[in-house]
Amino acid sequence: MKKYYKIIDGKQVFFRGVLVVDDKQIINPTEEQLLADGWVKYVEPGLTPEELLQQAKDAKLAEIDTYDQSPAVNSFTINGKEMWLDATLRQQLRTSINAYQALGMVNVTKWFDGVEYVFSITQWLQMLNTLEVYAADALNVTESHKAAVNEMSSVESINEYDITIGYPQKIAF
Repeated sequence: MKKYYKIIDGKQVFFRGVLVVDDKQIINPTEEQLLADGWVKYVEPGLTPEELLQQAKDAKLAEIDTYDQSPAVNSFTINGKEMWLDATLRQQLRTSINAYQALGMVNVTKWFDGVEYVFSITQWLQMLNTLEVYAADALNVTESHKAAVNEMSSVESINEYDITIGYPQKIAF
């Protein structure tokens, strides 16, 4: 819906729906009637360069977060099956494996998405350590991308910035 305004007593006043011309009230005036009575079409001000820059940064940072949480980063394969264990699951798995180890067991069976995995405790711990280093390295890349975007001073450089580079190679067990 178009807005119209006039400067009255030094203040910007917006048209409210009824036009009075020669003591007659016009409830739905046409644009021509409004303009003839001195009303001016209001144009929304654009964003400032600073606001545009911040908007571009916010969008790119959200894109980085989305990419960081996607299988493009958060995944590995075990016996050909793609999966991910978040930090909480990795810690729970480590606690469980340590309990098996404390009881002198050699192998541990775990189920993920309906698939049984049996490995020695040594293999489980090696996989968890490798996965933990991968997750930490990937997080470092994500944070470095965010820092780089926050330092940028042009919308063009932000829009052109490739958030997918630098991540470690995904792990395959």
